[in-house]
Amino acid sequence: MALGLNYSSGGSGDIIPFVKYDARAGRLFRHDRTQDSSGNYISNDEDITNIFKAVVDLENIEVGFAKFGAGVAPEFLLVALGSPMPHKPADPGFKQAARLMMKLHSSCGGDIREISGNSAAFLKGVDDLHTAYEAGKAANPGKLPVVVLKSTIPITSGSGQKKSTNYQPVFEISGWAPRPVDLVHVAKSSGAPQTASPSTAPAAAAPSTGSTQVSAPAAKQPEMANADDFG
Repeated sequence: MALGLNYSSGGSGDIIPFVKYDARAGRLFRHDRTQDSSGNYISNDEDITNIFKAVVDLENIEVGFAKFGAGVAPEFLLVALGSPMPHKPADPGFKQAARLMMKLHSSCGGDIREISGNSAAFLKGVDDLHTAYEAGKAANPGKLPVVVLKSTIPITSGSGQKKSTNYQPVFEISGWAPRPVDLVHVAKSSGAPQTASPSTAPAAAAPSTGSTQVSAPAAKQPEMANADDFG
């Protein structure tokens, strides 16, 4: 377990737009907010599952605890990977979590984003990605991995009426690129749990789709990276 997380266990920060992973459906979404002529903000989630490609800042991955609740901003208590883990808050809503920053490929937005989550499926996918990064970074000094979502793995738990299926993301390093100049790590505080801005807070899970699961993306052969694509 490269991230040092145990998968058996069930303040305001800088405003950074996010990408969210819906483990129940095996989909990646770019969350956008726009302001209309009346000054009201409109949220939109664009599915980028099958085109996802990004330079991911695995050099500065953060781990710790996060609490996600429906209709409220998430709270974070994170530290840089390798630092002593923070004490788990007494609130049972806090679960182990990970957070990453990235620069999306121009085909799926081209801007700086963050992704975080505390589902076991998401964390296992990130853990495997970090292991691949550790194995390849020595041969690619001064570079960060270009990551795609190759496929997802259905994981079923429970039985009877409590049976459920989540999808573990299978991230793949398709190449390496110099760090984009605008991919500057902005850490979450390691002090008291932070509450993310509601305008950028990733949801713990997408709204229920009933008994029908959204199909996981089909496996695809990623192309090698072109550093120019990331500016």
